[in-house]
Amino acid sequence: MQIAFAAVKSSASRLNKNSRLRFVMAVLGVILGIFIATRPPVAGLSTQAMQALGLLTGAICFWIGRVFDDYVVALIMAVFWVALDIVPFETAFATFHSKTWWLMLGAMGLGLGAANCGLLRRATLLMLKALPPTYLGQTLALVITGVLAGPAIPSIIAKVSIAAKFIPELVAGMGLPKRSKASAGLFMSMYLGFAVSAPMFLTGSSTNLLLLEMLPASERVAMTWLGWLKAASLPGLITIAIVYLLIVIFTSPKERLTIDNTHIEQKLAELGPLCRAEKITLGVLLVAIGLWVTESLHGFSAVTVALAGLCVLLATGVINKKSLQADLGWSTLIFLGVILNLGTVFPALGIDVFLGQRVSPLLVPLTGNIYVFMAALMVTTAALRFIVVSVNALLTILLLVLIPVGLEAGISVWVLGMAIQLIGHAMFVLPYQSATFTVATGATRGEAITLAQAARGSMTCVMAIIIAVLLSLPLWERLGLVL
Repeated sequence: MQIAFAAVKSSASRLNKNSRLRFVMAVLGVILGIFIATRPPVAGLSTQAMQALGLLTGAICFWIGRVFDDYVVALIMAVFWVALDIVPFETAFATFHSKTWWLMLGAMGLGLGAANCGLLRRATLLMLKALPPTYLGQTLALVITGVLAGPAIPSIIAKVSIAAKFIPELVAGMGLPKRSKASAGLFMSMYLGFAVSAPMFLTGSSTNLLLLEMLPASERVAMTWLGWLKAASLPGLITIAIVYLLIVIFTSPKERLTIDNTHIEQKLAELGPLCRAEKITLGVLLVAIGLWVTESLHGFSAVTVALAGLCVLLATGVINKKSLQADLGWSTLIFLGVILNLGTVFPALGIDVFLGQRVSPLLVPLTGNIYVFMAALMVTTAALRFIVVSVNALLTILLLVLIPVGLEAGISVWVLGMAIQLIGHAMFVLPYQSATFTVATGATRGEAITLAQAARGSMTCVMAIIIAVLLSLPLWERLGLVL
């Protein structure tokens, strides 16, 4: 009874703190937004530009305080763009008819098919069974499965919500204490494979597609699915190698433990042979990935392939109307569609030029040493993640400021964006920073990892990413992404 009372009291305390934060940030957002929006225009900006900056400031405060869901805040901002006659409707919502937004829709549809039909669950079970039933073998199985699932499912949350459910079973099967070092190692292996590796593939994360849309037109056209993999695979693999090595060194049990694979075999037996939906989904995914890799040979764009695959899944009933409505992630699509329009609205109002003129003199000198500049960018991103919890929002805001700097210094927008999002996805020092981490721990019922262990794991990933990005700069230079 006392334990239950303490748990309720703790939950109530957290709720009260969250409510106070939401209230404070809501008031602050409204005050700052109105203050900036109603100020006389500064040199180089119009009245409409000041209003747009005021709305963005208010939105950032609302995002920080989680006053409303991210997509609701973004949509409110877009509505005000139109209502205040800041930009025409066609400009405010331009991204919704862009190729990138439709690529998001198609890729998320393919991921929905893989998740809902049980294909990802089966693949994870098969990999766990295939590799040795030891701690080393099972952690490696989780990493490999996550990497292999990367191209097929753009929702990181969807991937970890499925994969994390296996962790308590592995912990129990090896006789490990809950929330022990070894248990945390299994969790981090899963997170490393299914979440941290996502930026390696264009279709591995919705944030990748956001970055694609923010590239200058010339870069966007040149960045194929395979081109993305060539540029992103090295930092991804280096990060995985460093973090996994540290997991093995610091979390492996002293005694050699083996797991009884009986429960895995039982679950596979329950699944039975590949069902019709799994066969269709597997075929569609293999064809889609094959066409993405060979785009230069046949000319079919990534968006055409993704939408065609989605059509097949819809026509064959793998994805039904109910699932399409409830599970596709429309809130994410709305949020990304609106936030991407910052890249349309700001240039239309001259805000990008204004920011570039004021920021470039401060940052360009740092680009004299690309290694120092990139390290500073990643450390700054990690610090800002304590304030801006949305990786997509942070990526958009930082790139709007950094694009002029990158162009002047000869650094591709892709390089800047990749460094930002790699750090962004790896930051879960505090639970509020990552919905992905929250979902993953929820799927394990809180039995796999403590907050202190997670914080150490997160900072390990961040340090590994900084090293990986710096080691990748020579490759990016050869690819023409750094001049």
